[in-house]
Amino acid sequence: MADQDCNVPELKKLQQDFMQYLLTPNQQTGEQFHSWVSEQTGLPAASRMQIYANGYVLRLRETIDTDHEILGLYLGDDLFEQMVEGYVRQYPSTFRSLRQFADALPEYLANDEFFCQYPLLSELAAFERRLITAFDAADSEHASFAELQAISPDLWPAIQFRFHASVQLFSCHTNAVESWQALKAEQIPSQPETGELRHWLIWRGSERLTEFISLQPYQHALISGFLAGHNFAQQCELMLTWFDEENAAIQVLQALQAWFDMGIIRAIIVND
Repeated sequence: MADQDCNVPELKKLQQDFMQYLLTPNQQTGEQFHSWVSEQTGLPAASRMQIYANGYVLRLRETIDTDHEILGLYLGDDLFEQMVEGYVRQYPSTFRSLRQFADALPEYLANDEFFCQYPLLSELAAFERRLITAFDAADSEHASFAELQAISPDLWPAIQFRFHASVQLFSCHTNAVESWQALKAEQIPSQPETGELRHWLIWRGSERLTEFISLQPYQHALISGFLAGHNFAQQCELMLTWFDEENAAIQVLQALQAWFDMGIIRAIIVND
């Protein structure tokens, strides 16, 4: 930028106007900045600004493309470009890191006049956001089922569990996850379906690979309760909605053993 005196209010206005230019670059909006831009290597100010604007939008597009590779495959080139253009215009980046830039993409797809006609798109984007969150989660040690077995049965009713930071729950009304799986396997996804709520558990495994499995409604309720801090007794009581008294406790134990084996329980909290 060329050297000019500028007070704080004027600088803030300049920054806001320049951001608006980056999102909708054209000669008319760009002329007001020409006096602020130095000419270098024979390039006039207008050309330098256009190059910068193109590069800025391209970087945002690359971020969405990287974070939402499967969504991009599902949409195809033309609709993907339409989505990126609308999202960048409606949700300009306000973060220092591009990691959060596409966080609102599911919301955009759910509310955009065109894309909202296809609810699978918003849920597919939301699923990919959960995968990213799981992958980026902090590392931690995990507990074992043997540790639980070593605790006196008298203390079990009040026991609580703490889960690995990567654990994510995702629910959707469409076959978004199945479509994601098909495209990931380089197969053609089935036609969009909308119906009863489907539940999924997402986590980062011991090999630092993001994994996910489908959950039955009772399994979703069970892990949701433990994540919310409910204790063993409360969750056994919850399972009575689906099972008799004997099988309710068995279902809780089987689920806990599976979660320990998956490495998603990081701590056992014993409340005397």
